[in-house]
Amino acid sequence: MDSVFLKKNGFTKDDALCMYIPNSYDFYWNSTANNFRDRMLDEYHKFWSKKRLSKAKTLNLNHKEVIVLASIVHKEAFSSDELSVIAGVYLNRLSRNMKLQADPTVIYSIKRVSKNYDTLIKRLYYKDLRIKSKYNTYVNKGLPPGPIGMPDILSVDAVLNPEEHKYLYFVVDPYNMGYHNFSKTLKEHNKKKKSYIKWLRRNKIYR
Repeated sequence: MDSVFLKKNGFTKDDALCMYIPNSYDFYWNSTANNFRDRMLDEYHKFWSKKRLSKAKTLNLNHKEVIVLASIVHKEAFSSDELSVIAGVYLNRLSRNMKLQADPTVIYSIKRVSKNYDTLIKRLYYKDLRIKSKYNTYVNKGLPPGPIGMPDILSVDAVLNPEEHKYLYFVVDPYNMGYHNFSKTLKEHNKKKKSYIKWLRRNKIYR
């Protein structure tokens, strides 16, 4: 995207994807790339109403940070009814100055470093968590410099309306596919994680 356009409108190459709000839009058949870009910017400003901006401020996030976090939540949640719960976990971590340690950011980092975004990654290993990338939240504290994907509106609103709880950890529930097991303490989480790893090995799930 045009660097002049990005700078003029407060975006960088890293966070340019924040400008695009997934929805259904009508365009004329002869619309140009610039027509599309300008329309997306208009829709972006419409989307960020005073109400949404106020909610973001309450969370101590700006609107771009909300989308970055929503892109992680979107990748983590298999079921839409867990979106606000997962959002709450990450917001709890941010408020405690903990690393997000979000697996989707590692997957994105692997693809970004290898420049192969079509790679199918079924499982992460401890060595993967150390990959050097500004998007890897196991290495860096806080949010990545930009979204790792394009979150849907449900995910954005889940971040803006998180479930209030004390969970700090979660892992896939292998016996209730599509859902996660949530924990308040690391000790509790490690027990559930151990059970999940056993399930992976028993079912021979590798990358």
